[in-house]
Amino acid sequence: MFATSSRGCAPMDVVGIDVSKADFHACLLQGEKRARKSFSNGTSGYRQLVAWLRNRKCKDVHVCMEATGAYWMGLAQVVHASGLVVSVVNPSRTAMFARSQLRRTKTDRVDAEMLADFCATQHPSRWTPPAPKILELRNLLAYRDHIVSEQVRLKQIATDLGLSDKLERLHDEQLETVAEVLDELKVQIHEIVRSDESIRKAVDALKAIKGIGFLTAVALVAKLPASRLRNGKAAAAYVGLSPQEWRSGTSIHGKTRICKTGNASLRRDLYLPAVTAVRYNPILATFARRLRDNGKPPKVVIAAVMRKLVVLAFHTIVETTLASPIAA
Repeated sequence: MFATSSRGCAPMDVVGIDVSKADFHACLLQGEKRARKSFSNGTSGYRQLVAWLRNRKCKDVHVCMEATGAYWMGLAQVVHASGLVVSVVNPSRTAMFARSQLRRTKTDRVDAEMLADFCATQHPSRWTPPAPKILELRNLLAYRDHIVSEQVRLKQIATDLGLSDKLERLHDEQLETVAEVLDELKVQIHEIVRSDESIRKAVDALKAIKGIGFLTAVALVAKLPASRLRNGKAAAAYVGLSPQEWRSGTSIHGKTRICKTGNASLRRDLYLPAVTAVRYNPILATFARRLRDNGKPPKVVIAAVMRKLVVLAFHTIVETTLASPIAA
């Protein structure tokens, strides 16, 4: 195990890690010294990384990696369990940092070094792993998204192609199998929700909001880290629903759009609930009507309703689970 620093300043040693499916590249900064090494992205590679840092006499270590895909999760959990400080940052943030340094080369090794420099200068916030049941819900929801996409693709194939009787029977069997998998996934999701009182209370409270169904409520509980966010405004920013103005001086007057730098998966989950809320939620229906009367286009109205739902969901989760938001 490593001993992390109790001082107010950043740890002395920082490690930038660029993670891919097969391997990951690490760059260690110890004062003016830099050391680089690559490892396989698996259990043995995780152990080798920890041993490598220990052999280099690292004590206070801050590890930084990007939240790209699902390849980083196993590494982040092992590093955190080893007693190191871990930060998992938005790739858009590190991409802007790289551009600010005028970096022109992009390789795994260069990206690891850039992440180490980012960690040393920007001191990103500490990451902690989600609760096991929250992580399991995320995995089930992600798998369900893939199955739904497959279902849509299969239905589209039947529309595009002229199927013979035999092929149509085979196609129908595939659709039945996909439907059975979706039913089983929903059963498993229900079981997890029922098994955890905190999750169940939050899901029930969210379902009471007109427009939010069971699966959307589960997605909000699983994907929205309410305890890490300051307020509803921060929650909207986390999902990528904050307004982004485009103005400068007297010559640039671009349209205000939503800033999509956020959790795209949760943003997609909220689109249909927002459409439903505009029809059946009296408060949000009035809000949407006021925006339309002011000349706002339909997409802007739906995005605004999505933002309202996120803010409402944030406060509902905080009040239901007694998870205090971080201090401003």
